Amino acid sequence: MGFYALNGKSLVKFTEDETKERICEVLETILEQNPPLAGILLVLDKHGSHICEYTRKRAHQFGVDFIFLPSGSPHLNPIEKVRDQLKWTMCPTIVENESEFKNLVQVVFEQITRRVSYAKIWCEKFLDFQKLS
Repeated sequence: MGFYALNGKSLVKFTEDETKERICEVLETILEQNPPLAGILLVLDKHGSHICEYTRKRAHQFGVDFIFLPSGSPHLNPIEKVRDQLKWTMCPTIVENESEFKNLVQVVFEQITRRVSYAKIWCEKFLDFQKLS
């Protein structure tokens, strides 16, 4: 799972599944690294564990707001551009094992998410980008 922060610390986390409990664990990790001084707004698809009542209640307790994208519209999610760049950057690389792969994903994800350019157009269209700077 990935969290692309525009004005905080991005996060990639490997989980065994994407259940509501795992989603909430990731939310807690995001909050540990990004105290919600001005609130956290997450853009999510409509995966069942994202939209379920359990996840939404926990997010509300954490002070996290969600924007749910319409079904079948990954092009509206800024993290998809990050994922595309991650795949493109990593595809020629050969790794020896799962641990090395996860480490490489972490390093490349951190490098890529330092740039807000992937979300700039989205922010200009849907948010006041000046408030995020």
